[in-house]
Parts: sequence; structure tokens; C-alpha cells
Amino acid sequence: MPGKDIVSKVKPYRQILGLNLWDDISTKIMDPNASISSTVLPARKKIPVQLPVREVHFINPSSIINDKHFAEISSWIDHRPSKYDITEIPYKFNLLLRGSRDGFTHEKFHRLCDNIPGTVVIIKVNGTNEILGGYNPLIWISNDLSEWLSTIKWLSTTDSFIFLLKPQNLPNSILSRIHAKFAIGWHSMRGPIFGGSFFMQDDSKKWYYVHKDANYERRLRSDNTNLLIDEFEVFQVLKN
Repeated sequence: MPGKDIVSKVKPYRQILGLNLWDDISTKIMDPNASISSTVLPARKKIPVQLPVREVHFINPSSIINDKHFAEISSWIDHRPSKYDITEIPYKFNLLLRGSRDGFTHEKFHRLCDNIPGTVVIIKVNGTNEILGGYNPLIWISNDLSEWLSTIKWLSTTDSFIFLLKPQNLPNSILSRIHAKFAIGWHSMRGPIFGGSFFMQDDSKKWYYVHKDANYERRLRSDNTNLLIDEFEVFQVLKN
């Protein structure tokens, strides 16, 4: 530091520095090679501040399925060959309907779930505790009530699928992707319809399941046109 800077910037603080340190500074100005008695500390090191890594915890909104099931469904949505870990789930699942809370009717389903893109439907089967479901990448909607006796209105997509989630007596879940052109059905007097093979039959907790090779890749369970359920949930799938 030049002498003029010491005079203007350091000398005003000589009382704070102490007499001995000020004498050493003055000595060094006159003779840079002179020894000093003051303790000289090493230069301070600037330590970068590292913020803790933010952990994103998946919030499970279901009363039927666990975090691993949601990770599995997320993998299927993304056509991923390997399953997501529960710490990697890239979606939020927003609960739209729960049968035990909102009712098991087609009217309630359409009121709460229509016109919302990307939904997952989950049912728990009475007596067996099987968990069946389906994914609709499109929307649900009620067709004209004047047409409710007419044929179902069908939508086409290759991204829809149905599934059986791993129960205690099976080593793995079963994924069955759609084959048919008619993937998603709209009807005012019914709830969700998947390919004519899996759908809500009526308002008495009865669902319908029949495997058809022309519709879906794999069979989920034995055929049953009067599948009684204990619970029914619908989730909107939102990207995190």
C-alpha cells in the first residue's frame, strides 16, 4: 500500500490499531526490510455459501394406492421402460373425485371430472381388494342427454391404457395398452369408459370388465360384467 494511502486511509484509525501496530506500520514505510513485533494474520479466505439441496416430497392424495403405485403409473404415462423411483415422480396427482366422499354416480363423475385433460381412474374391487384403473390422456364429457339411448361417442388415442396394480398374490402389476381405435367413450348415463372393455356400469358401484384381444394388449383379470367396488377415485395428472 503506498504511503499516501496509509496516511489518508489508515492513520485516522491509529487509535483503534494500537500504538505498537501503528509503530510497526510506520517502520515498514521507512524500511520495508525491518522486522516487526506485531502478529500478522494470513489473508482471509472467502468460503462460498452452499444452500441445502431442496427435497421435493411426493404428496399421496389416494386412500387406495401407495407412492410406488403412483411412480409406476407415471412411468406408464411417459412410456418409460423402467419404473420411476418414488423420489423421481414427475407429476402431481390432484384428487377430483372420491366415491366414499362425493358419491358413486355417473352424474357426480361428470360434474367433477368433465373437460379436464389427463386423468387417472382407480377402483378397489370388493372382496378381492384388487386395484384396477385406467388412464385417459384426453377429456371426459357428457354427450347430449337427448342422445343418451344412442351409441356411445368414441375418441381415439394410442396413449390410453388400463392396468391392475400389484396385489399381494402377484409379483408385478399388469399394464395393458389400447389397441382399438375406440379408446375413450363418452356417454351421459355412464361414468368413465375405456375401450368398451372396462367401464362404470351404473350407480350401484357396479363396473364391467371383459378382456378383448382386439381392444387391449393384456388380460388384467377374469371377465366380470358385474364387478362390485368398495372405492372409486379420479385424479388429474399435472406435470411438476
